Amino acid sequence: MITTIQNSKLNQNKNSINISYLRKVNIIFGNYCYPDVINNFLINIKNNINPKLKNYTNVKGGMTDWNYFINKPEFINFINYLINTYQITHPEIFEYFLEKKAIKEAWGNEIKPGDSLIYHTHPCYHGILYLTEGCDLNLPELNLKITPKPGDYYIFPPEILHGFNTYEGNKNRYSLIFNIRQINGTFELDKKLKNL
Repeated sequence: MITTIQNSKLNQNKNSINISYLRKVNIIFGNYCYPDVINNFLINIKNNINPKLKNYTNVKGGMTDWNYFINKPEFINFINYLINTYQITHPEIFEYFLEKKAIKEAWGNEIKPGDSLIYHTHPCYHGILYLTEGCDLNLPELNLKITPKPGDYYIFPPEILHGFNTYEGNKNRYSLIFNIRQINGTFELDKKLKNL
């Protein structure tokens, strides 16, 4: 659930929120209501945390390998769900997705009490699928925070600052993260089509 840091009744009960400051920002969000799939993702992350990556990135917690979910059938089904749900309402991302875009990284995060996420941005569209409740994600430039619920997903445009300070809760939080990148040139497209 997205809530504003300073409440305003004008920004409640929306499936997509547009915020204009120096630019217009559209955050796509919804709920992937397949609890068995959410549970399978959760088990996969718990069983595949790479200890070498702890505190190696902006995630000051546990994570799987960067590409752990890329070829997993349940993750591909989730991406197909997003394409089918948003190709008409958000064609800039999802129209002709398989021809124009690629998921270059898809990994799992494990956030325990005492962990944190250094505030950072991504140069591409960035998605989060929450698998459990747990610590909030702050978007300070937009004056928003996201409170995770199992199955909630969010897709952010490039260069949205996000993170959180030391997590002081008592539940571990698990999420699946992915980056959506534009395919550049015919070489990448030909390679992708050959792999399909």
